Amino acid sequence: MSYILLVEDNQQNADLVIHILSSQGHQIKHFLRGLDAAAYARHNCPDLILLDFDLPDVDGRTMILTMRRQLGGNAAPPIVAVTARTGHIEMAIAERFGCSAFISKPFTPDRLIDVVSRLLKAEALKRNTTSA
Repeated sequence: MSYILLVEDNQQNADLVIHILSSQGHQIKHFLRGLDAAAYARHNCPDLILLDFDLPDVDGRTMILTMRRQLGGNAAPPIVAVTARTGHIEMAIAERFGCSAFISKPFTPDRLIDVVSRLLKAEALKRNTTSA
């Protein structure tokens, strides 16, 4: 079972993500505010982070940089931008700031499951290769 940190200020969106990923066997810890999530993650490093770009207390781009820095830079868990901001420019910005993937809202359950599964498998492979 994987531990996923969800940073999403819209409770309906969060409930949907929690329902989808919990049904896949993942443990989800949800925060409405970015700074609260960052503080929690420092002591409870997740396997994956799902991050909305439009948070009430901090910009998602700032959150990406903060999370990557505090969770080990290149060794940090994958961060997935899950945002209503769409388009190639937003995807490029997310990638430049260090996101491993980009999911536009609205999304299908299959899209969410596919991205999360792919990234968690890659992380597990990376950990196994590093520890061998």
